[in-house]
Amino acid sequence: MLIAQDFNLGIQQKKLEKNKHMKNLKLVLATLILFIGVTSSFAKDKPKVKEVTYSCSVDCHSCKEKIMKNIPYEKGVKSVNVNIEDKLVTVSFREDKNTTEGVKKALEKLDYDVKVMPQTEKK
Repeated sequence: MLIAQDFNLGIQQKKLEKNKHMKNLKLVLATLILFIGVTSSFAKDKPKVKEVTYSCSVDCHSCKEKIMKNIPYEKGVKSVNVNIEDKLVTVSFREDKNTTEGVKKALEKLDYDVKVMPQTEKK
C-alpha cells in the first residue's frame, strides 16, 4: 500500500510540475505575441497629409456652406477652409486616400471653376 501511495504522490507531483511548466510556457508565448503586436503597430508609417489650395469661384456665404457641407465627406479629407474674399479653398487630405485631382473634381461637381494653386506638404 505504501508503495502505491508513494507512486501516486510521485505521479501527482510530476503532473503539478508539468502544469507549472505549461503555465509558464503560455505566459511567455502570450507576452511574446503581445510584444510583436505592439511593435508592429508602431512600425507603420503614418500616411502623409497633403494641403492643397485651390482658386475657386466662391462668391458668397451660401457657396462656402455648400463646400463645407460636401467636401469634408470626400475620402481622406481632414480639413477644409474657405476664404471668400480671396476666393480660395484650402483642403488637407490623406495622400493614400485621395489626390489633388480628386478633390478638384469634387469641387467642380459642385459647379465651381477650380484651379490648383502652388501647394505645401505636411507630415
